[in-house]
Amino acid sequence: MCGGTHHIAGALIGAAINESRHTGHGHSHGSSHHHSHAQSVQPQPSITQEIKLMYARGDIDAAAYHRLLEMVRSGELTWDDLRELQARGAVVTSQATSPTTSKTRDADIVRSLNKLYAHRTALEQSRKETEDILARLEADVARLRQQAETARQKAEAVADRDEESARAYLAVRQDALERVAVLEERISALRQDLARLADLEAELATKEAELKALESRSKLAELEASIREDLLAE
Repeated sequence: MCGGTHHIAGALIGAAINESRHTGHGHSHGSSHHHSHAQSVQPQPSITQEIKLMYARGDIDAAAYHRLLEMVRSGELTWDDLRELQARGAVVTSQATSPTTSKTRDADIVRSLNKLYAHRTALEQSRKETEDILARLEADVARLRQQAETARQKAEAVADRDEESARAYLAVRQDALERVAVLEERISALRQDLARLADLEAELATKEAELKALESRSKLAELEASIREDLLAE
């Protein structure tokens, strides 16, 4: 049972206890007989045990559990009161509890984590491939820039005595610079892709943390239930 359900159940149980002592099940608001009878009833161990079982089953939350035990100790809670609260609590539980069991919920978490791990593996592979392509393109750009610079220097060196060769070197330079421009556009697009991959990896990391938190809480709830059962069995 989730924290919100425990809170609602505890509030309803408290209201029902007050109502049961003032209305509805044969005890009038102003009846001194009920008050004197409640004061004279000695706490029964069996009632205490039943309250512990209700708590272990998750029918009531910690606040309601301690409040009921206090009422037993003060002689304010009878079996009739407890049975009525159990009936009302069963309605609250059936309406507030999710139809999925804890095992089903745990299996869903595991499946979600497995899908997440598969997505993360695919993203890591895609990022590595993109980084490899980016490195090759950047190396090509550096080579082409060097080629353009070398062609410029050669063109200047022969310009005075061989104009035709100078124009040929300048054509090589121009071709290299045009290829650089094309590659730089592709490099810019790849860097944007890497940024998107980083964002997706960050989102997956956040989702993984959320799922692991749910898994941890589920395991803790199972451990708590097991401990309660062991304590009740003693």
